[in-house]
Amino acid sequence: MSITRRSVIVQGGVIGAGLLASGLPGMKAFAQIPPVPWRRSLQGLAWNDPIVATYRDAVRLLKAASPGEKFTWIKLSEIHGSDAGFKYCPHGNWYFLPWHRAYTAMYERIVRQVTKNNDFAMPFWDWTANPYLPEVFTMQKTPDGKDNSLYVPTRTWPSTRPMPPQIVGPDVLKAILAATPFEVFGTSRPRGQNSLDPSWIVGGGGTQGILEATPHNQVHNNIGGFMPTASSPRDPIFFMHHGNIDRIWATWNLRNGNSNDPLWTNMPFNQNFYNVDGSFWSPKVSDLYVPEELGYTYGFRNYFKVATASAKTLALDDKLSSVIAATAPEVAVAGLTTVSADNSKAATTNAPLSLPIKLPAGALQSIVSQPPLPSGMDMMDFGAAQEQAASTPRVLAFLRDVEITDPKTTSVLVFLGKRDLTADTPVTDPHYVGSFAVLDHSGEHHGAHGHRPPPSFVLDLTDAIQRVYGAGNADAEAIDLQLVPVGAGQGKPGSAKPARLEIAIVAA
Repeated sequence: MSITRRSVIVQGGVIGAGLLASGLPGMKAFAQIPPVPWRRSLQGLAWNDPIVATYRDAVRLLKAASPGEKFTWIKLSEIHGSDAGFKYCPHGNWYFLPWHRAYTAMYERIVRQVTKNNDFAMPFWDWTANPYLPEVFTMQKTPDGKDNSLYVPTRTWPSTRPMPPQIVGPDVLKAILAATPFEVFGTSRPRGQNSLDPSWIVGGGGTQGILEATPHNQVHNNIGGFMPTASSPRDPIFFMHHGNIDRIWATWNLRNGNSNDPLWTNMPFNQNFYNVDGSFWSPKVSDLYVPEELGYTYGFRNYFKVATASAKTLALDDKLSSVIAATAPEVAVAGLTTVSADNSKAATTNAPLSLPIKLPAGALQSIVSQPPLPSGMDMMDFGAAQEQAASTPRVLAFLRDVEITDPKTTSVLVFLGKRDLTADTPVTDPHYVGSFAVLDHSGEHHGAHGHRPPPSFVLDLTDAIQRVYGAGNADAEAIDLQLVPVGAGQGKPGSAKPARLEIAIVAA
């Protein structure tokens, strides 16, 4: 089944926090859900629910397997990485989502095999609806007195503390689902990619959007233990986290198509994964679009026919894709304005970094004169929201090659025009834009393309510019982006130093 930018058949699921509702237009009865195992939320599942019990049994059996057996818990985790660093797993580029979809699906099939439960589907942790660590992962023993194989004692995040709303809250989820095109939503291609050489998969080099930079990276880092490391799949909660990331991608496909660039669609993950008989499974990206074709569902398939996007919306997405794919800030595209400024200073907790940048006269006039745009989430009217958004230019900020010290314990908050910014400024402040963090790949070498470049991030400033500058608070010909590192997990924050700030103003 092919998914294009202009016609998307939905294969998604019910997103948390009330953003998707059962009364959506075109919805069929639940009795018509395809007969494949259904991935369900952990919320409300008891410790002895068959889904939880099957997963717990599989983890126990795989941990107890002898080293000579076909599959063991550690062997499978080492596909992702080990103490020596990341192996096949990509972060920081556009292979992040499809690779982890295949990796999680492989585990799901192996769980069915070792437990003989063919009805099993990997549950997910909806950290928006329930930001606390799921209880079935925090009990050392199950209520019947047995050891709980889902418990990992090295985690440092307290079970009584919720994940912060600026990482997993409803506003973050809305921003993720509103992000377009795919390379803004799902992280961009590696800079300079010109082939299907597999070294592009693991080399990073892309620009991380909100889904990877905010909930993905920061939940990993906050949990602690194995999770901020290349060995993260050794913690069974890894797959609950990635199941939710995968579900968000499937939900995003309710309205949006994935990239159709052959450098993405045709990339094979050669001998990265296994079938249950021990033979290699080597899907390419285009084999991984539809969950049901991989043996699981989030509850819907072919129940929504997405309306064709307008020419204006498609034109805006095309221009945004051109900006993201560019290797330099100057892109010869009509309706595009770009400016950039180099930086040599680092942001610290006690000394936030200010990045002022001058814009061409009148560049933001059509933005600040408009009220903030609705997300379209409340009524699921994505088409109207996207059409309205396409009528106003989008402003993207690219923070290039950000050097972050102590990445496992550092989250970076981003504000706009907040002159009195401190580390204690709340994220409820109207000047707040978003946050980002990175998984630690320091010191790794990836062959043909050398060491991984420092990570880059993209933030959509459009709404923040309207909030901060739309009431005549500035001449809107200069903006000031500000960064302040704060602690993540249980550690002290490091510093963050972007090499360059680029601003792109994109109109359809």
